[in-house]
Amino acid sequence: MDWSFIASLFWKFSLGILLLALTALVGYLCAMFGSLRNSLNSIRNTLNSAENIINQEVGVLLTDVDKTVKEVNTELPQLLQNLNGLTASLQTISDSEVRATARNIQEMSGALNQSLQQLEELVQKAGHFSGQTIEQATFFRNQLAGSLTEVISLWQGIKAGWDSFASGQSPTSSENTSPAEAPNE
Repeated sequence: MDWSFIASLFWKFSLGILLLALTALVGYLCAMFGSLRNSLNSIRNTLNSAENIINQEVGVLLTDVDKTVKEVNTELPQLLQNLNGLTASLQTISDSEVRATARNIQEMSGALNQSLQQLEELVQKAGHFSGQTIEQATFFRNQLAGSLTEVISLWQGIKAGWDSFASGQSPTSSENTSPAEAPNE
């Protein structure tokens, strides 16, 4: 028995097992990357849905609250003027009986004005929070898209390396089979 023939068979058998193992590994990696891609798409869709809900629902709510605050602010000076006129009339009617009531009305109108200012500040803070939430959702969506791009680039690199390895192995394997076949002839 020729040792070069046995060594050639051993080499071919080992290379065959290695190629089968690499094929199984590449198949596993393809399945894993496909699953990862589906997961990333699902996360991106969820973030887009959340962004749309925030834009629609919170935007409508903020618009309604802002409109209400503006209506109250436009009517508040007239209300205060009417209250001041009422206070003057009541003072002329009964200075001793109405004075305490008028003072309470003025305090209530001041408290109402302060509450409206606080409500307007709250609306502004909610609008700012909504804007930040949308910015954060966009940031995370962009981060996931970047990660997906890196995974795809990694896959393309592995594929290019495999193609380079496969094209580099084709001439070598034909050279190894030629000397091994020569002694058998």
